[in-house]
Amino acid sequence: MKITIFLLCIPILLWAQAPQGFQEFEWGTGPDEISATALGEGWENTETPLFPNTPEIEVFQRNQEIGGYTAVTNFYFYEDQFFQATVHFDFSHLAEYDFNFNVFISVDEYYREIRTQTLTFVNDIYTLLKRRYGRRQPVFKGIDPRNMFARTDNYISQERWNLRYNASEYYKRIITRGYAKWTYPETQIIFSIDISAPDERFDYLLSASSVALKKEIEDRVLDDRSLGL
Repeated sequence: MKITIFLLCIPILLWAQAPQGFQEFEWGTGPDEISATALGEGWENTETPLFPNTPEIEVFQRNQEIGGYTAVTNFYFYEDQFFQATVHFDFSHLAEYDFNFNVFISVDEYYREIRTQTLTFVNDIYTLLKRRYGRRQPVFKGIDPRNMFARTDNYISQERWNLRYNASEYYKRIITRGYAKWTYPETQIIFSIDISAPDERFDYLLSASSVALKKEIEDRVLDDRSLGL
C-alpha cells in the first residue's frame, strides 16, 4: 500500500450537512479528483503498515486545522474509491509537559491540565458534530468520552491523602480512554481518545467511513485470504 503525503495547513470544518462522505468529498470519489481539488502538488509515495498485505489501498495525507485544533487527516482509497478518512489530533505537547512525578502538587497540576484540555476538546467536537447532524445519540463502547475521567477522579478523591506521600502512584493512574460511535445510513463516525501518561500516549482520533464500501472491501479481502483454504 502507498501513502501519499500532502502538507497543507488550512482551517476546515468536518463534513457536509448530509453525512455521505468526508468534508466536501463524497464516498467513491477518486484520488485524482481529491488531489486536484484540495491537496495540490508536492506529494511523494512511501510504504505504510496501516493496511499490510493490501496493496490496493492508497492513502493521501495532509495537515489541517479542524475545529481550531492541529490535526493530520488521512484519506483512504481502495481501487481508486474513497472509503474512509481518519483525523489524528495533535496533543503531543501533553507528553512533553514539564512536571516532577515524585511531587504530589506537580503531578496533580499535570493531571488537571490533561483533564481540562481533553474535556474542552471533547466538548468542542461534540458541539461540532451536533451542529452538523443534530441530536442523534452515539453508541458508547466502554466509557463516554465526556465522562472518561470520572473513575480517576473518584480514585484521587478516595486516596488523596495517601497519594501525597506516593506521587508516582498518582502518575501511574493517569490512564483512561473513551469511545463513541454514530451510525448513519451511508456513514459511520467514530470518536475515540486513549490516554496513558506513563506511556506518553495521547491519541485523539476522529474517523468517518462509508458503510457500504467498507463492508465491500472487508468482504473482498476475506475472499482473497480464503482462496488458499
